[in-house]
Amino acid sequence: MDYHLDLQSNSFRSLGLFALALANYGLMYSANILLARWLSIGEFDDYSVAVSVVTMLSTLATLGLEKYALRTVALLRDREDWQRFRGFWLFALRGISAFSLLLVAILSISLEAVLALRQADAHIAIVIFAGFLPVIAVTLFLVEVIAAHGAQLLSVTIYRLFLPAVYLALLLGLSASPVKASALTAVLCFGGAWTMTLIIMWTIAKLLVPAGLNKTVPVMHGKKWLSGSLPLVLSSLMLTVMTSGGVIILEILFPSGLEVGVYAVAAQTGGFISLIGTSTNRYYLPMMVVMIGRGDKRAIRTLMEQRALAVGGLILALLVILIFAGRFILGLFGAHFGDGYHPMLIIASGACFSALFADVPYYLQFMGLHRIVLSLTLVAMSIMVTLSFVLGAEFGSLGVATAYMTAVMLLFVSLRVVANVHFRRLGG
Repeated sequence: MDYHLDLQSNSFRSLGLFALALANYGLMYSANILLARWLSIGEFDDYSVAVSVVTMLSTLATLGLEKYALRTVALLRDREDWQRFRGFWLFALRGISAFSLLLVAILSISLEAVLALRQADAHIAIVIFAGFLPVIAVTLFLVEVIAAHGAQLLSVTIYRLFLPAVYLALLLGLSASPVKASALTAVLCFGGAWTMTLIIMWTIAKLLVPAGLNKTVPVMHGKKWLSGSLPLVLSSLMLTVMTSGGVIILEILFPSGLEVGVYAVAAQTGGFISLIGTSTNRYYLPMMVVMIGRGDKRAIRTLMEQRALAVGGLILALLVILIFAGRFILGLFGAHFGDGYHPMLIIASGACFSALFADVPYYLQFMGLHRIVLSLTLVAMSIMVTLSFVLGAEFGSLGVATAYMTAVMLLFVSLRVVANVHFRRLGG
């Protein structure tokens, strides 16, 4: 695979990935607007908590092998090492599936125990949506595998367009049926969309692998792969706690209160900026790992500078849109969601740093600096959770948003400083 560093070409392709993320935002936003208007406040809170819980679990369920695939698949294809390629494929699929099932069982048992102790109402939507965790986790793995094959646009198109489009279609079908809309029916629709996406992703992944791969004797290095992927999953999990944990913390502080729904909508709106980082990473990271493998330090620096230029303007443009049109956007969910305007802007401010430096944690970990990344991320997550409980109890969604912004800004600025120091030591 020829990864050439052409600024115009790379910028155009990364902007294409962001355009798909923008379309995904529109579709998912439409789905959430419909749900906010159809469901009661309590039902919408249950739905929001279910999605947040499963989002965090799905990050853990992949064992970091989906992000590790961006490195391993790209390198093994570059070296045409098909025995290890098949070994990694089988190991990842089996490990992710088994661990997902284990997480579903643990969640179901622990949730029932907690609810029984608190004598709280059953949150059946959480358990049902968690049942789709193996489907979601394997799909997330396939998204990165297909991207690592060089088919980034195809992979992201299905993930960003097909998945939310099917979900929205199922919700519209639900509205036209005699079945009453609820948190349970909403997560069933979402789970159905994930299942259909898995089928499509699986078909494409099988078409991309070389002919006769199934006849290749697999060579597995499970311990090596896990030792490389676990730091990635721990880092991703802590970042997910920072982005999705606010909904759960507010649910603890204000059970069945309006604060949960307001924050969920504000976080989805302001946090969209961070998608610029994750969407462009799928294009830049496979190139980065090949350049790291070749020891081309100058190319790595050039690639990171190209990415910063490509996403910087988009970040600024989106922030301006949210400042001037944020109240109108939030009003689409309902009159009471307008209270999320200031939390939304605070979250968006933190998301700007996340988007701009989203590639830095992976660069540092691919260069073997796992401890530094994990240590800084752990500190940031601890700050976010602690401040969320303290400020959230006093200021509600505004306090949790402030906690998120503070932690994210500190984390990504610190990681960028570490990356700059590392480059100088390498002479890059």
